[in-house]
This record gives sequence, C-alpha cells and structure tokens, in this order.
Amino acid sequence: MKKFISLFLAALTLCLALCSCGSSETDGKTLNVSIISDITALDPAFAYDGPTISTMLQVTEGILRLNADGTISPHLAKDWEIVDDVTYVYNIRDDVCFSDGSPMTMEDVLFSLERYRDESVASYLSWMYDNVESITQTGDWQFTVKLYEPDATWQYVFSTAAGHVIKKETCELAGDAFGTPAAIEAGYPTIGTGPYKIKSWSVGAEVSLEKNENYWDKSYAETDVDNINFIVISDDTTRIQALINGQIDMDTMLPSELIGTVRDNEGTDVLLKKSTNFILLAFNCEVAPFNDVNVRRAIASLIDKKAIADGIVKEAGEAATALPMGEMLYTHDADAWKAYAESQKGIELSLENAKNYLSQSAYPDGFECSLMVDEQNMNVAIATEIQSELSQIGIKANIEKVSQDELVNCEFGGDINPDGTRNFEMGLFEWESDYSDVSGNINGIFYSGFLGEGGSNIPSYSNPDVDALLEAQLASIDPDERNTLLMQALDIITDEVPIVPIAYTYYKIGYNERIESGIDILTWAFYIKDIKLKK
Repeated sequence: MKKFISLFLAALTLCLALCSCGSSETDGKTLNVSIISDITALDPAFAYDGPTISTMLQVTEGILRLNADGTISPHLAKDWEIVDDVTYVYNIRDDVCFSDGSPMTMEDVLFSLERYRDESVASYLSWMYDNVESITQTGDWQFTVKLYEPDATWQYVFSTAAGHVIKKETCELAGDAFGTPAAIEAGYPTIGTGPYKIKSWSVGAEVSLEKNENYWDKSYAETDVDNINFIVISDDTTRIQALINGQIDMDTMLPSELIGTVRDNEGTDVLLKKSTNFILLAFNCEVAPFNDVNVRRAIASLIDKKAIADGIVKEAGEAATALPMGEMLYTHDADAWKAYAESQKGIELSLENAKNYLSQSAYPDGFECSLMVDEQNMNVAIATEIQSELSQIGIKANIEKVSQDELVNCEFGGDINPDGTRNFEMGLFEWESDYSDVSGNINGIFYSGFLGEGGSNIPSYSNPDVDALLEAQLASIDPDERNTLLMQALDIITDEVPIVPIAYTYYKIGYNERIESGIDILTWAFYIKDIKLKK
C-alpha cells in the first residue's frame, strides 16, 4: 500500500500540471472529450487517475466489467465462480481478438495479470494483488486465483484496470518504453481488446483513438463514435467555454459552480448522477486537541449538513447522513442499509450539545487550529461555513488553502511529521471508492493498518474493536454477515467521530446536443462505445 501511494502521488503531481486546449475540431463521428490533465501512460498498469482511466477503458478491457449501476458482470471471462473463501475460478472467452486482429490467448491473459504483480513494473495497482498467493492456468481457457487469506473485496479487482488484458508480444517488444509516446512512434502501441485503438499521443495536449474494426463484441459493430480525441484543458472556465463553443463534446469534470452556465446555454446540457464520492471533514486524532473525543463531538454538533447542501453544494450533491457513504455503495441489501442510515443519527445538531461536549473536554473555552482545504470554490465555501459555525463555541479555525495535489499528498500519508503524525489538524477531503462495495469507503479510512506514511487512514484513527470487525467482514464471503459486521463497526465510528461526512457528491457531466444518449459513469466505468450520436 505504501509503495502504491507514493507512486500514485508522484503521478498525480505530474498530471496536475496546467495544459492548454488541443486543436481538434468536432467532425462527423468524432467525439472530443476534455480531460483536466495529461494521462500518466497508455498502460492499464498505471490507470489510477481520471484522465488515464478514461482513456485506457476504451482501449483495454477487463476479465470482468464494472457496470454503471454498481454491479459486476463477466466480460473477457464467460463466467466465474467463488469455489471457497480463497479460491476463484475464471473461464475465459475463446473468441476474443486484439485490435490488430490477432487472437487473445491465455498466455496474454496470464502475462497481463502477473505483470500487475511484478515489482519491476511498479504498477500503481500492484497493491490489489497483495493477498494473491498464485494465479494458475487450470484449463485450456481457465485460470484459478488462490488467495493467502479470505478477502471479500477480491471479487471486484478484475473489474478495475487491474484486470485488463494487453497483448504480450507488443509489450515485450516495446520494453521499458511500453505505454509511452516513444513506443507509439516505434510501432509498438498498447494493443488491447477494446472497441478503440491508439492513434496518437501529443504529450500535454491530446490523445487520439480510432475505432477498432476488429472488435470482438459484434453487438457494438455499429457504434456511433469512430474517433475519440481526449483533449487536455486544465482551466475550468476555458474548458466550459470550449464545450459551449463546440470545440469539445463532453466534459466529465464539470465544476459545480458552472452547472447552471452549461445547462442554461442553448445546445449544451448537464447529466448529474449519484456517485461513490463524498466530502468529509477529518480530524487528526493523533494530535491535540483532536485526540479528545469530546472536541470532535462538539464540532460535529455544530455542522449543519443540510444548510451546507442547500446553500453551497446545491444540485452537485446531497447532505450526508452520519455514514461515510451514500446509496451508490448499497450494492447488497439496499433496504437494510437505507434503514440503518436512517436509524444511525450520529451526533445531534445542537449548539447546546456542542457547548456541553466542549465543557467536558480539556478545552472548555475553545482553542485555535487550522482547517486545510484545496482551492476548489465549493470546498472553500464549505470550509468557510464550518469556520463560522465553530466560532460559536470559541474555536478559531484558520483556513489553510493548499493545491489539490498537496491535499491529496496529505490525504494519503505523503506529508508526515518527524514524530510520525500527519501534517494537518482539521482538513476537508474527498474520497471515492475503488469498487462498488460498502467497505470501499470504510476500510481505507478507518483501519489502523493504513496509518502512517503512505497510508489512507486520513484521520489517523485507531480502535482495536473496529479493526477486529473490519478484519472479520473482509474474511467473510457471506454478504449478510459482512453487512452486520460493518454496521457494528460503524456504530463505534460514528460515536467516536474521527470524521464528519459532509456531502455525497454527484458526477457532473456537461455535453452538447450532438450526444443523444449513452453517457454514464461510475468510478472506473466510463464506456464511450455506449454513446449514441444524433443523426
């Protein structure tokens, strides 16, 4: 995990460099899609940031597919089976070909999966394989995965980029240059089984793809989009102006404050969809005064989530409950989770409660602290509202604005003090699950195994009872048992308040009138082959 996070942060820092708009024109069956930064590589092993994932999902495909409703289904696999809690068997299709027309073989499949585990590759996704003991071919078109220990979340891995297949021969011929512009120029582009293939990559400006005429899934033989240009436009205003002017057809990172601008413009519209993402106020539970649970409870008593949602987030999301996830992660027994969310009220919103909690703490008269936030307008407005609310009980929160990459660096344990603590007091962060499972927003944030440098435990929270419950749910493949264990863990977490969930945010996609239907997205799932253009 630590190795993965440090690599991810390095890539994110590179990707967030400001870039100017490409020069592609919208024409015929070409779709121009804006991305906020350049891609990391044309290699699924490094597809962990938005632009890279969006690009690679069109070129390479996974053993399984994550659908936009949060379910997973077979894709390059015909079917799959959980034999026992550490054994998973996958039966692979024998009719798949790569974009160069050559057949996909089991050798390609096994090479691709082992490559994610290969330390010399240093894949950003290698951590997903940490619990894998072996991947073994067990039939002409079958392989079996053996885990060291039971892991209920393993079932999702092959629906992410960590399950994507590439052509072994081309990868080996490209060598260390694989996935780079140099490999494309040398005639060794990344070859996958997806509906599109790589045409060119102009670093810092544009990645161009073209239709794969050899695509194996014949139900998409008549897909409306023949060519895709992913155009780098990092500035929000410039990007939206390009959408309005027709230079791009779609923006998947529409800024919240510009939703109205796009919606009110004739010829453009907005798709809003619930996501697995949420905004949270995190306390650094390892440092004073936030190592005092009554301080955390006092602050939680003051934060009016509904007022923040109504006045600031508006149509870009909804007020959070006491839980660190919204209904897009209720993939098993949604009714039970909705009922639990309703019953788990958390800390009551009340000024009197806040005063009482603070009086029971070591800081009855208040204190001064910092509140870290990135420079996004909506997040700064939320931080300002929280600052005002805390002043009611003598807490002076000084807003510390940092760049997005600095905030992410802090979030994932990349900014550690000499004493091992994280370098923030309070912070407004965002989190999105890697997979469509309730634990995706719980394990990483609250499990003590992810404390310290390179870890994702943002609030530096540690409770042995919570750890035991999270370990038990991970070791179970019984969905009902897992739900019970996760709810028990959340009972403790919501009482001890290491974070305050603020809002569940939506995907915000701006698009123009050329697009008729088929736009959808959920974490990894963004498939342009599903888009239909108006005739």
